[in-house]
Amino acid sequence: MVGVLVVLAVFSTIDLVAFNKQLITAIHADPHQMNTMNRYSPPSLSHPMGTDQFGRDVLSRVIYGSRIALAIGVISVGISFLGGVACGATAAYFGGRIDDLIMRSLEVLYSIPGLILAMTLMAIMGPSVYNLFLAYGVIGIPAYARVMRSEVLSLREAEYVEAARAAGLPTRTILFREIVPNGLTAVIVQATLSMGGVIIGAAALSFLGFGVQPPTASWGRMLNDAQQAMIIAPWAAVFPGLMIFLTVMGFNMLGDGLRDAMDPRTTLWKPDWDELGDDFLPTDDRQREEPDAVTDGAATDGGTTVDRRPDEDGGNR
Repeated sequence: MVGVLVVLAVFSTIDLVAFNKQLITAIHADPHQMNTMNRYSPPSLSHPMGTDQFGRDVLSRVIYGSRIALAIGVISVGISFLGGVACGATAAYFGGRIDDLIMRSLEVLYSIPGLILAMTLMAIMGPSVYNLFLAYGVIGIPAYARVMRSEVLSLREAEYVEAARAAGLPTRTILFREIVPNGLTAVIVQATLSMGGVIIGAAALSFLGFGVQPPTASWGRMLNDAQQAMIIAPWAAVFPGLMIFLTVMGFNMLGDGLRDAMDPRTTLWKPDWDELGDDFLPTDDRQREEPDAVTDGAATDGGTTVDRRPDEDGGNR
């Protein structure tokens, strides 16, 4: 299911008939069609999630907004992933002044709160979906660079890297063909875990008016529009908020699963005695008896091996 959502997010920026508003309209209703005679209609068979202040169907707008949210998560994380891997690997491999220059610059960027920096970038570039991709892509680069740098530092002195240097391979080939692929595990886990945070951040920007602009449906903008009618029409805010919660929780659970599967060092295995069965349980009747070195074992006396175990007649052998 997560793979299908990721594919939809990647292709949502392309105006294909299979993934645009026409498909959503054919399935249920037009997410942008207004009907002022049907304002704040409660959930019903015709409108399973009710309608908003302009009579627009909330369900179709939630579905349409999922394209924006997932596209922001995937594309922004992709920009951060590529930029962070390149910066972190270069800084760690060359070290010295190059390392200091790259990492100190990224630390300055990392010290600024993400939401404040995103608001600043959106104010400079203008509110649009594509600027939102770029803003959160730039914000996430320092985190990925730090993870990639630590991985490259632990791998650059490995034996296969020394063998590649001895073979005369170019520095770029050694770095991006030998070292980087072996250090991507932690970065991939970081990417999956950060998708939830990017989706929340994009929803926050839209809620504040810096993100996706109306009439385009987005979860954050829907929450902003619904805050005026929380008492009389709570469904207009509950369903977009629920979608944000479920999406972020799903990506966090996916990240935890990938971390356990790809990095065994973070997994603490504990035996489940109910699954192992009674044969593995220690009992008093089956305690292992340690052999006694004097009475049960063979002893050495002056270079001659003497077996002190009693024989059948009661004497020593």
